[in-house]
Amino acid sequence: MLIVQYGMWFHAKQVADTAAAEALDAAQTPTGSAEDGHSAAQSFLASSGNLDDVTINVDRDLEQVQVVITGAAPQLVPGFSWNVTARAQAPVERFIPEPER
Repeated sequence: MLIVQYGMWFHAKQVADTAAAEALDAAQTPTGSAEDGHSAAQSFLASSGNLDDVTINVDRDLEQVQVVITGAAPQLVPGFSWNVTARAQAPVERFIPEPER
């Protein structure tokens, strides 16, 4: 049972990591926003499942985007509640004219 529990936790971690990447991709575009990242993560999580009590934080300023997603993996074995956290960070994409590079 512990092996199956670990597999469920691992899958939940992969789902959280991918949701963070989706949020980052949506928020780091020049016209993107923190709300775009948040809705992209919510959309991915709604279709993938396997994560409960999800918290999505997307912070975007003029130069950086940071995403933190936390949640709980499904509990199969009583007494084992494993949380997952996924973090992603990248610069905001911007156009730099060639002479200024």
